[in-house]
Amino acid sequence: MSALSGSQLSFSSPVSRSSRSPAANALPGLLAQSSIVASPVESAKSIASFFTKLRSVSSPPRHSEFYLQDELSVFLVDGVLFRVHRFFLQRESDVFRTMFVCPPTQDGPEGVSDDKPIVLPEVTVAEFEGLLKFLYDGGTSPSPFSTAEEWVRLLSIASRYGMERIRTRALHELEYLPPLDPIQKITLARKHDVREWLLPSYVALCLRRQPLNVLEAVALGLETMVLIAMGREAVRDPDTLKEFEDSRQPLRYEEFMTDVVADIFGREVSGI
Repeated sequence: MSALSGSQLSFSSPVSRSSRSPAANALPGLLAQSSIVASPVESAKSIASFFTKLRSVSSPPRHSEFYLQDELSVFLVDGVLFRVHRFFLQRESDVFRTMFVCPPTQDGPEGVSDDKPIVLPEVTVAEFEGLLKFLYDGGTSPSPFSTAEEWVRLLSIASRYGMERIRTRALHELEYLPPLDPIQKITLARKHDVREWLLPSYVALCLRRQPLNVLEAVALGLETMVLIAMGREAVRDPDTLKEFEDSRQPLRYEEFMTDVVADIFGREVSGI
């Protein structure tokens, strides 16, 4: 009798209970709850709840930022199919982020197969290739592109899809590559809203010795061509030159003429 009492005492001692795992301690209560459930549906729910609680006790926590649940999406760009990770695109662009959470159509969700891709209109294959190259390889090299043309394509697609970080990088690189000529910069500035490029380009055209040729005039349009002609005349006017010579402000010639040209082009270069 004393031996039996001893074994009972040893089995129920505090030391023995504390050595059991949290999951084991939770098990009797959970099983007790499931044993009194009447319907099979409720029994299944109880069992599922038990395993959920068991996992929460035994599984390590997921990192709040770097536990990625990424998917691949299929895009149709100018007749060519691409299948790429969503993560990079939605990280950089609210447009893509919204695109991926749109409710599916009656025919099912887009982007899950070649038969129903996500169509990107007015995007060239070269632009999308450049964007993907930057997203996948941009972090492994100081400069993933070597030509101004490649950075211009990246600027184009980044501007249209609201990718501000990538757009800023493209503008920065275009400043340090072999420089674009003033006509190219004016054209790109208007297309992609790079207002800070306009005035320096107008000044360069007004100060250079050669007037606009026919192709340049066509590229800029009639109004800009007339304004540049007015600017070229103004910076060479004797009164303007005398005003510069008499000026007491410590301005260099180009800085002084920049103000002259800015007055001619007005609001387009004033930032208003």
